[in-house]
Amino acid sequence: MRSKAAGVVVCLVAVAAAFAACSREAPRPAATAAPAAAAPGAAPGITATAAAPPAAVPAAAPATAAPVAAAPGAPAAGVLAREETKWPGVSAEVTEFRRKGNTLTAKVRLRNRGTADAEPDIKYEDAYLMDAAAGKKYSVLKDENGSYIAALRQGWKDRWYEKVPAGQDMLIWAKFPAPPPEVKAVTFQLPGVPPFDDLAIQDF
Repeated sequence: MRSKAAGVVVCLVAVAAAFAACSREAPRPAATAAPAAAAPGAAPGITATAAAPPAAVPAAAPATAAPVAAAPGAPAAGVLAREETKWPGVSAEVTEFRRKGNTLTAKVRLRNRGTADAEPDIKYEDAYLMDAAAGKKYSVLKDENGSYIAALRQGWKDRWYEKVPAGQDMLIWAKFPAPPPEVKAVTFQLPGVPPFDDLAIQDF
């Protein structure tokens, strides 16, 4: 009877020992993500990472050419030369300086850009061409009656004068003996106006 009871006790002790051994097993480690595959040619131990795409660069605005400013005092289109006169607000613009045969015709526009009327007075005895290289002076031509061949004030033989209202212009002209064909430029002097130096002669 005692041996049977002892056997039962031994069995219970064995079961308890087995249960304790199971409870002491180490817990399994949590699953971790597999490391990314290294890029071909990368050094061992270095994991390749995807590069961020470059930021979009805004398109540059198309370049536009800046307007070219005209030089102060420069002649306008169709004007050979320009000078300010002694009459306030009035400029003199040579629009033609043409040689044809034995005569040279000069045309000058008197332009009033002031705020008041002006009264230019042109005496042709003081107008001339000067060939400095040859030392020769050419005066305005006269007709058989002694009148200058030029724009004249009505009733006068030797001058032009008119009222030029503000914002308007008037054209005057005069004829001179033509310099020889080899002369390509001369100085043109008009009374009340600085000289037009080295003014190129136009030829037909």
